[in-house]
Amino acid sequence: MSHARTLLAVAALGAALAGCTAPGPEPAVVTVTASPIDAATTSGPAKSPASTASGSQVDARVVDHLGNRYEIVTLPLDQWDVRVDWDPQADGVMLADLIAADPDIAVATNAGIFTPQFAPGGLLVSDGVTLRDLNLADGGGNFHLKPNGVFEIRDDGTAAVVDSTAYSAEEVRFATQSGPALLLGGQLHPEFRAGSTNLAFRSGVGVSPDGRTVYLALSWSLTNFHDFATLFRDELGCDNALYLDGQISRLWVAGDGEPDVFAGPFAGVITARPAGQ
Repeated sequence: MSHARTLLAVAALGAALAGCTAPGPEPAVVTVTASPIDAATTSGPAKSPASTASGSQVDARVVDHLGNRYEIVTLPLDQWDVRVDWDPQADGVMLADLIAADPDIAVATNAGIFTPQFAPGGLLVSDGVTLRDLNLADGGGNFHLKPNGVFEIRDDGTAAVVDSTAYSAEEVRFATQSGPALLLGGQLHPEFRAGSTNLAFRSGVGVSPDGRTVYLALSWSLTNFHDFATLFRDELGCDNALYLDGQISRLWVAGDGEPDVFAGPFAGVITARPAGQ
């Protein structure tokens, strides 16, 4: 059995044991118990910009916020081509396989909540083609904690995070839907509470107010939604940001070495390559 297939089987078994297959339309998450970052790394120095094979540098740094540490990757869209991809024919993708197949990839992270069948939980657009339709259904779980949202890259080279109910496909080149929305118009999701004990490893994406910079974030420790959302607002200056996923999330940057064995399988993946590559 191949490396990817072995992990797929382990993930499927873990999902079955955890009972995380949800009834009805709810996008359930295949969860593993490994943390996104080895605990020993959380006390290390802030990351230096990592050089890609082409010599471009990735701005990857560690930010302390309200007692937690987060890895932040900053992607100015005049320097980086940011994509969202998903192969409907594949039973999930391992980040290691994705990166091995394309050495131009400098950053990669899972793109949002997905089903046990490795299909996106909601909208996914790649190269202007809608591969998965917008999901406005009600249900349980993080995806359905309304409002949820869509992260999109537009034909004009700008990005946005929008309320799913306000999404328009016009001039959208790439998009992924997930939930809950962390910030919309500078306002935190109405269900978030300071001091919440709903703690998990979390990943997310935010966009600068001018739409010209994308921020990817991964917590290095357990955090709640309120603190994760205020990271984007108070530390990164974002008005709009979207939760991507939890325990299974990984954020790989060139120079990190090969992704760990728990980096997948995923459905949609957000990647960044030096512009023009």
